[in-house]
Amino acid sequence: MQVTNLKKPLQGITNEEYNALDMHSFLNILNIINMQISLLKVDVSDSGPLDNILESTGKLAEKIKDKDRLAFQPDNIIDYQNSVWEALDQIDLSVKAVPNNILNETREILSEVFRVMEVRAEEFNRRLDEPDHWEQFTIDEFKADFRNFFHAIEKNSKGKYRIIHNIAKQEDNDYLVQFNVESKEKGLIRMPLVFKDVIRDLIANARKYTDPGGQIDIGIHYDRDRLKFVVKDNGIGIPENELSRVFEYGYRATNVRNKKTMGGGFGLTKALYVTRKFDGEIRIESEEGEGTKVQIELPVPRKT
Repeated sequence: MQVTNLKKPLQGITNEEYNALDMHSFLNILNIINMQISLLKVDVSDSGPLDNILESTGKLAEKIKDKDRLAFQPDNIIDYQNSVWEALDQIDLSVKAVPNNILNETREILSEVFRVMEVRAEEFNRRLDEPDHWEQFTIDEFKADFRNFFHAIEKNSKGKYRIIHNIAKQEDNDYLVQFNVESKEKGLIRMPLVFKDVIRDLIANARKYTDPGGQIDIGIHYDRDRLKFVVKDNGIGIPENELSRVFEYGYRATNVRNKKTMGGGFGLTKALYVTRKFDGEIRIESEEGEGTKVQIELPVPRKT
């Protein structure tokens, strides 16, 4: 198994690329919305209202790329979501479709995505005020947030797979996700809010590059000196001669370039950038056809 331990800081990132990295998770949400609306267009006789959604989503994406603070304000997020619901109310489904099934399924998926969207927008607002602040969470609230995240991923699959957490319940097309969070600080953990993005991105990567029926193990351990995060999958892995390149901006390994995803190949780049920003270390182990393990350790700053 090939192992890469990266300790050098990221070099040569432009301001535009930095913003793309920083906004990566939120832009992925908009990509999911675009995908769902584009799929729905196939089954409608008048796509005008859906084209309006795609246009407004594109405009929101541009504001987010520019880190326009107004884009993250709760009122603007709610206005955007309401415009989507209003457009869905206006469409006329074609006779070849099954109206209730298709429209209701899209509504359910978007409801889950919007819940995640609201959490991310609220986090981004806090990050813009204090970008380097370490936020405190109870383990229960942290795990509840990620349960919603897993549920949204599952919903977005439209029944192609389930995400389950008990091996006794796993069926052939289910992902088994083990998610463990521990702390030596009385059930509390601290981390930079942007690191929550990194955790979500790397879990999403593990899911994307592991076939249904696979397993993803996630561990977080916190004490007063160190925050440690590990995600391990039994997916397709990374070719040995490319392992040192997967942290490059926009780089995707050759064995996944034909795989359709909602991301832009920025997850590991962002992970490296954030890790180095907070003086941490990142380590990746992978073997093609066997899986990948990513480990990140951040030193915990003293409370002030």
